[in-house]
Amino acid sequence: MRINSYSFYTINNIKINYKSTLSQIQKILMMKSIHNLVVFLLLFLFTHSVSSSYAQTLTRGPYLQMGNQTGVTIRWRSSIATNSRVTWGTVFGTYPNTVDSATVTTEHIVRISGLTPDTKYYYTIGSTVASLQATNTNYFTTLPPANTTRKLKFLAFGDCGNNSTNQVDVKNAALAYIGSNDIDALLGIGDNAYNSGIDNEFQLEFFDIYKNDLFRNKKLYLVPGNHDYGNSSANTGVRNNAYYNSFTQPTAGELGGTPSGTEAYYSYDVGDVHLVALDSYGMENSNTTKLYDTLGAQCVWLKNDLTVNTKKWVIVYFHHPPYTKTSHNSDFNRAGAELDLVAMREKFIRILERFGVDLVLCGHAHGYERSYLLKNYFNTYASPLDDIDFNIATHTALGTNQNAKYDATANSCPYVYNSGKINHGSVYIVAGSAGQLGGSATGYPHDAMFYSNNTNGGSFYFEVDSNRLDAKFLSYSGTGGSVVPVIRDQFTIFKDVNKTTNTTVATNTSLTLTASWRGTYYWPNNGGATTQSVTISNATNGTFSYPVRDANAGSCLQDAFNITVSGTLPISLSSFTATLNKDKVLLDWATSQEQNNKYFTIEKSTDGINFNLLSKVNGAGTSANTNTYRLIDYSPLEGVNYYRLSQTNYDGNITYFETKKIIYKSNKNFSVSIFNLAGEKINVLIDSKISDNIKLKIIDMLGNEITEQALLINAGSTNRTIQLQAGAYIVMLTNSSGERITKKLIVL
Repeated sequence: MRINSYSFYTINNIKINYKSTLSQIQKILMMKSIHNLVVFLLLFLFTHSVSSSYAQTLTRGPYLQMGNQTGVTIRWRSSIATNSRVTWGTVFGTYPNTVDSATVTTEHIVRISGLTPDTKYYYTIGSTVASLQATNTNYFTTLPPANTTRKLKFLAFGDCGNNSTNQVDVKNAALAYIGSNDIDALLGIGDNAYNSGIDNEFQLEFFDIYKNDLFRNKKLYLVPGNHDYGNSSANTGVRNNAYYNSFTQPTAGELGGTPSGTEAYYSYDVGDVHLVALDSYGMENSNTTKLYDTLGAQCVWLKNDLTVNTKKWVIVYFHHPPYTKTSHNSDFNRAGAELDLVAMREKFIRILERFGVDLVLCGHAHGYERSYLLKNYFNTYASPLDDIDFNIATHTALGTNQNAKYDATANSCPYVYNSGKINHGSVYIVAGSAGQLGGSATGYPHDAMFYSNNTNGGSFYFEVDSNRLDAKFLSYSGTGGSVVPVIRDQFTIFKDVNKTTNTTVATNTSLTLTASWRGTYYWPNNGGATTQSVTISNATNGTFSYPVRDANAGSCLQDAFNITVSGTLPISLSSFTATLNKDKVLLDWATSQEQNNKYFTIEKSTDGINFNLLSKVNGAGTSANTNTYRLIDYSPLEGVNYYRLSQTNYDGNITYFETKKIIYKSNKNFSVSIFNLAGEKINVLIDSKISDNIKLKIIDMLGNEITEQALLINAGSTNRTIQLQAGAYIVMLTNSSGERITKKLIVL
């Protein structure tokens, strides 16, 4: 007999099922037969549990939160309260991994961890009784390792949640443009649900629009806008509204960056990109300070976060733009100016430029605007009637009308500057037309904007490929089922290019030359080669020039390699070795003589082409003796590591020597990240593959033990906050298997 929730059962002519009334139950309980009573209780409990699972429906989601290299949080909402189950695997339809949550709830939040970086996983959601969704579009890709060399892809939506035709068309255009490719992060720039940010608006205008495509398989990283706070200044201190109750954001540096202790603002890393998500409407410090208050909690955290950041690219996004004339007005002495926007420009963004932020993404205004490469245009004023007008010669990093489209048209060379925490200029984007669209303020378009569009909706798409960033205003033509993606604006930025390298090599020593950018190439003195790298044999003594230029965009980029081939080198290298010693790499070399030798350089790479500085070691100057050198890489990267040795003379000439390769695979079951917090505190973030007992010990530089703690941790991420006085320390963590991680720490 098939048993289901709608079956009836008869006990002494009394029909029962899971809907049995109290009077029916009382009749059964009055019976003298123990057998009948037991049968009834078993059937009732069984059918009730089965009916619950069959009646359960998916009302929201699933959607992906807190994605990092080894884990992701999956959320969904069900019609009735049940426990939670997620299963997953790398092959669709095969799910060998399961995680359950016994909590009975309609708001399901399940974290899965112990995953492999840059790997695609398929998943199912439901309860321990029934699955709610298990389609081939239920998948996610973990973030790549920090040393990844592949292209990274991002998509940003601003002011999207209004349930309009434009919102759907913008989404469909983005999906068509992305195609079968994946994106690494989906950014929400605020005003995710109009008009009041209540739960029903989030359901109809946000989750229901994206539930069948973007949200099932794209990792979501949001910031709030004013409408997410109910568009009311009375709510700026609220942290239990529909926005905060619907999303799970990092608070303890789980995704990289500095722990913030709040879901209102946070930072995270994707490869060599550091992203900072800020709250420009809510207030901190007991509802007294906003983002632009430079001594407020959020701004202080931001400065700490940018100080310790080591990533090449920095992207900051928040809702309220410092420059706009599209449906809102950021200029002080102009009709309709908004003082919050004025304060963002005059008090806040100088911090971003000082730390070398590359892109600033905002919404709020219902159009698309893209600035020049702005620098020091804060529009300060001597009086409220004397604000400073934009001047391209003094308020841009280049001082010219360069549009950076990088399409070989006039003035289209990319923006070029060096890496670092320096004011190289920043590009400001308003991308607030993913749902809401239209409107203009007095003086539209803003003079600081190279391109403005308040008639076509769209999203903002950008890619980062090593030292190259390409960005596009991704719009569309047509509507409904005939939407076609249209790129209405684009620009490109390069870092650390247009280099001149002077190198000395020994006769008949081959040398590989590598252009400093990702793109297209032409080597006129190397047979017209079009590859990023070429190898020269150096069979003839003398000095030779090997330029390489951009092949497709009007020679906007060019490197110069000046090679001196000589039978006599500044140093005689006796040996150079790289040896893997447990979790570190020993780099040893020796010379038999040195002439005018200033220092050695060891560079590190994951592909043997693009190298980054590991460290420098002083040379012996001029010496006829044998000299030995050692450098230790305490943090080899997972996989292949290349180490290149070079020597630099006092006159600046560089001589390159051998490149060594090491393959490293970590066997540790845990990893550790340590972050400085405010008030002489540190946060220790432990990511463990298994539940374990870990001993944490901190000693100062004199060997004095400051603290020792025994930590019982579960699989996944565990945080500990520790108070320390300013100073330098060694932090040691040892798990139950004897695996040890040691880190140096400076508390500011």
